[in-house]
Amino acid sequence: MKHFITILVLLLMGKSWAQDSIAKPTVVKIRDQRTINSIPSPLYIINGHVVDSTLLEKIEPENIKEINILKGDKATSLYGIRGKKGVIIITTKNISDKELEKLNKLNTAEYAQNKGKEFILSGSILDCEKLAISKATVTNLNTQENVFSDSNGKFKIKVRKKDVLLFESESCISQEVLVGKQKDITVSLKAKQKNEVILLKKPILYLYPTQKTEVTLQFHFNGKLKTTFPKYDENWNVIAFPDGKLYDTKTQRTYTSLFWDGEIELPKTHYQYNNGFVVAKENLTSFLIEKLEHIGLNHQETNDFIQFWLPILEQNKFNFIHFLVNEACNEIAVNTVHPKPETSIRVYMEFFGINQFQSVSEQQLPKTKRKGFTLVEWGGTDVSQKIKKNEL
Repeated sequence: MKHFITILVLLLMGKSWAQDSIAKPTVVKIRDQRTINSIPSPLYIINGHVVDSTLLEKIEPENIKEINILKGDKATSLYGIRGKKGVIIITTKNISDKELEKLNKLNTAEYAQNKGKEFILSGSILDCEKLAISKATVTNLNTQENVFSDSNGKFKIKVRKKDVLLFESESCISQEVLVGKQKDITVSLKAKQKNEVILLKKPILYLYPTQKTEVTLQFHFNGKLKTTFPKYDENWNVIAFPDGKLYDTKTQRTYTSLFWDGEIELPKTHYQYNNGFVVAKENLTSFLIEKLEHIGLNHQETNDFIQFWLPILEQNKFNFIHFLVNEACNEIAVNTVHPKPETSIRVYMEFFGINQFQSVSEQQLPKTKRKGFTLVEWGGTDVSQKIKKNEL
């Protein structure tokens, strides 16, 4: 089973086990049975519960039903900073939640016996200016216990020697500390550099199968998710109907669309527009109807788009507008849908306000004809903070 864990982590790091076996043999050591030497330790989740990697040693391979590996932005968007080194999600068969809980308790007991006497570690969390950080999270990565610092940056947590503590604060860079014999420590966290992110608003998805169909949809967003409705948990699983109604099997409610939004940081080159449209406030409605329905949205989808964006766009005398359409939307997010739609129509609008009309090269928009099972998605974002006003 230790080799099984090693393979999982190597897969997470993007290495080929087959290629490694052909090359010169590599010695892989288990350090304190917690992490693989020289390889970052991912977050392990079994049947929805965060566990220590050593619990895998108590689960027979034939009882493992499915393994999913998340990396990069997808891991951190779903699991926060704990997923920065990757996430291994394991679904078992023939093991109930009670049995898994029992195994976990036994594993924790063995760990406690092997690691020595438990004691209380006290400490303070400060920023780079030596000011106390309140509400910082301190997580014992070996026991998964976590506590929060108080208004004075103080905390207390149960540990054993050689435990690893993870210190996290929203405004600071996280830090890991190996516990020694000390019973009191002071940790200084460095402030994060502020990135200019933009909020991608109101991306919603419609599904139109030709007959009642169970659909599983995953999206891989190149940013940080903020809100989803219904709640997105690794995927959306819905019963879709030809008229667009969606029955979510998790919430047992009916919806007309699936909603998400999030923060994204794209390179500066993304905002160097070569073409687009400059639209006066009074012409926005007719412009959006013409362009969206040319792209392939129907009347209801176009109405939904305009009802959301028109009050925002009308705050500007003129708007520069550029559309990302179909494959161009993959820079923002990629959809994985089963069964795969025969037609996919996706459009994201990027815009910023300007004070007077300016001439720009007109963007040529594709036209997509609906055929068979159809997915439609729209969203948008105000990119004003990325653009100097009155400059195109």
